[in-house]
Amino acid sequence: MNNDKDGRSGSVPVADVMENASAEFLKQASQYSSDLSVWTKLYAANRTMLSAMREQKVGPALVEICSNLLGCEELAIIEIERPTEKIHFISVEGLRPEFSAALVQNVRTLESWIKPGNPEIAFDETANSSGLRSLGISALIPLWADEQSSAAIVLFQLLPQRTGFDAEDREVLQLLALYAGPCLRSQTRG
Repeated sequence: MNNDKDGRSGSVPVADVMENASAEFLKQASQYSSDLSVWTKLYAANRTMLSAMREQKVGPALVEICSNLLGCEELAIIEIERPTEKIHFISVEGLRPEFSAALVQNVRTLESWIKPGNPEIAFDETANSSGLRSLGISALIPLWADEQSSAAIVLFQLLPQRTGFDAEDREVLQLLALYAGPCLRSQTRG
């Protein structure tokens, strides 16, 4: 999905695209009861982002989604200014000072990991997974990357009972990678 700065997907406003996605998630939940949990999670996350976008409270809503649906209560939503390599913390939840410092000290590396598309997950065997783990990161969800800046949700320690992300979690991570950035960007144009 190609989203521009004003929260639009091509020429269709992101809210309209998300409304259609919500309807599809609800339909799938009613048709495939064996996968009810995943469709319910996707529907809940999507509706939470839509509501937050309308209320101009996307940052706190993303924290809520990551805490409640993904079991992560230690996270940061960051934006990196490309020319200055300065990091801005859009929202932070439960982030220990050493993790905050690690983000600031590794801004170039973080920016290289922020690519539109799929989230980077430390539990997977990818080129970036060992680097993520070395910084204490469980997952990095790209929000946007353009000439001026890039942004991401950075998830750190999961709840003690969690050992990673299951298939449902990965669907939520992908949903966030698609829609969280346009939702945040829509706030800045209002």
